[in-house]
Amino acid sequence: MDLIKGISALIADFVEQQNDWKLSSSTPISIIKADNNSSLPYTLDISEREDDTSIRLHLHSEESLQNVAQAVLAKNGGDDYLNSDGPFHTLIDSKGFSVFCDVSEVSFDQFSENFEGIVGRLEQMLKGAVKQAIELVSADDSDADTDDTESTAGGSSASSDEVTESAPSDTDISQGEDVSPKEAIIQFLERKEWKFRDNSERQSIELGMNLDKYSDHDGKSLLLININYGNDDLVRFQTPMMYKFDFAKTPYSLIASVIAWYQFEYKFLSMSLDPSDGELKISIDIPLAKGVLHHTQVERIVGFMIQFTEETFDEMFDDLLHAPEDAQKRIDGKISDYQQNIEAKKWVRQFETDLVGLSEEKRSQLQRALEELKSAEGSSDDQGSSDTGGKGNSSENSPLEGI
Repeated sequence: MDLIKGISALIADFVEQQNDWKLSSSTPISIIKADNNSSLPYTLDISEREDDTSIRLHLHSEESLQNVAQAVLAKNGGDDYLNSDGPFHTLIDSKGFSVFCDVSEVSFDQFSENFEGIVGRLEQMLKGAVKQAIELVSADDSDADTDDTESTAGGSSASSDEVTESAPSDTDISQGEDVSPKEAIIQFLERKEWKFRDNSERQSIELGMNLDKYSDHDGKSLLLININYGNDDLVRFQTPMMYKFDFAKTPYSLIASVIAWYQFEYKFLSMSLDPSDGELKISIDIPLAKGVLHHTQVERIVGFMIQFTEETFDEMFDDLLHAPEDAQKRIDGKISDYQQNIEAKKWVRQFETDLVGLSEEKRSQLQRALEELKSAEGSSDDQGSSDTGGKGNSSENSPLEGI
């Protein structure tokens, strides 16, 4: 197959279904997004690097971000910064920030099934890389300012013998200053009075808790969470062996669809499925700012993982393990509802566009007709409510914001 054409078709189909992405070039294909939170122009295109073909999400056009990227390179001895996690890569070079997901002809089918979730993960990776780089550069500026202040203070008349050390206040400790990530994790767990084990060899805190709704493939309600603190750049929260699927009973493609949906809903969440043994686990990474982790961050992430596990077991994973046909209907329904919402929004925008070209009289006639139609539908809904005991059928399947 022609891999470039296949990926181009996926990107073209993706941009047609998205409100916030626009086509900027068709040959070669390139699409652009202005993020609502940061107004940064993300560009998604295809990259061929050495022997790899990838989709690439990058930020190259912002001069201020190029300066940040170059400051990171200076700290890295002038070399480009490259970090890889399986098929996903983060690159900081003199042009700016880029993230990639490799794809081959062998993996193309799985790649296409999860395309929307992959784009969501790339967005999170890019935001995380930019945030971490800015914090790194800002920390250097802050340290430089502190050095200048200390030099100025050195000219005062106070002698070194007159300087006394003050004990750290409770406020300093509660803010997490000079507290290592491991200590912040233990602070939270001891406050909760949860039992845990510090695996110093793996540099991981390991804990388990029995939940009310969740049960794994063996019918056990014990959820295991490992918090890995050995990386200087991030702390990783992970649930090893959350579920284990039998592909002879639950199709791989069905599990992949469910994973793609939840990663679309919770873009900061990473879900991975081992194709060799069917093991599913979830993970969340927290980038470290100046090497500091606060115990409230640990509380939020652990709390979310417990809530996510309980809610999605009832919603999807119970059926995915024991009744795959029902799980297929559930995920098809979620995707169908979302697509209908997108189509409805497109129709409204097109209708508003069409109104612009009409005369004032024609617009008034159409608006009156729509109001009459809306009124008639309202009367019909009221009648339907009285006939069915007041039960509605509104859909609440819009993607969640996350934490």
